[in-house]
Amino acid sequence: MSSYKGVAAVFVVLTILFGAGTGYLLAFPQTRTTTTTEVSTASGGYSVNIAYKQGVGYYLTNGTGFALYMFSADTPGNGSSACSGPCASVWPPFYAPSLKVPTGLNASSFSVITRSDGRKQTTYNGWPLYFFTPDTSSGSVLGEGIDHFGGMWYAIPPTLQQTGGQIVGGPAYSVGVAYKTSIGLYLTNSTGFTLYFRSTDTPNSGKTTCDTTLCETNWHAFYVPSLIIPPGLAASSFGTINPYNSTKIVTFDGYALFTWIHDKAPGQTTGEGIGGFYVATLPAPTVRTTAATTTT
Repeated sequence: MSSYKGVAAVFVVLTILFGAGTGYLLAFPQTRTTTTTEVSTASGGYSVNIAYKQGVGYYLTNGTGFALYMFSADTPGNGSSACSGPCASVWPPFYAPSLKVPTGLNASSFSVITRSDGRKQTTYNGWPLYFFTPDTSSGSVLGEGIDHFGGMWYAIPPTLQQTGGQIVGGPAYSVGVAYKTSIGLYLTNSTGFTLYFRSTDTPNSGKTTCDTTLCETNWHAFYVPSLIIPPGLAASSFGTINPYNSTKIVTFDGYALFTWIHDKAPGQTTGEGIGGFYVATLPAPTVRTTAATTTT
């Protein structure tokens, strides 16, 4: 949304959807970013807390329960925000000058940056934190998954880490979650390497079509004896099969998971579309027809 007309259109749509004029959009963030009010009214006096919502999973909130978001156009850890001007009116920055977090969150994961407009903004593992103005009550997460102002917006999960611009689960978990504009949210192993499924497999069959020497050389079965998943992912979505009678494989929605030998760094997805393999996306594995189709 780079043009003035595009930006104006966004404000018209928001005004219609949420029954508010421009004055509301500008005033509402001011009523929520007074940190003294947030802390004094929060249970335990926390300035940041954790909430859960079906379909979203666990996510961070401010002290009064309003969802905090991350913006995929941001680069974590670079000390700046990619959301300014009209964007910052719809997605105002969150700032807590005195940080107090509950058990389960590490205060050292939070920091503060100074934005281009001079305002301060709290970050989580390098990611700037934002509100969404249409969230008019605690527990509202209307900004989840919105494509807006040149990037995707997500309620920020408490397991979010800073790894080369990717969103991944921490090393304490067997699987993580990453994001790419061309793919969306997808699964990784604990070190951020992409997990794939094969579209020719039959889910929940206990088998995989990757059963040749060539396939097994290029696609390594993903298996951990004790699967630990981050908050926000359903344990029931994962399982284990033993198609080779020697090598077990973790499954997601019934599909066997693999890593690709030619992915050389976390965040790479070079196996997309190769030999019928595709990145294991969330909430469910999906075949993307624009991918390559080289056979292995």
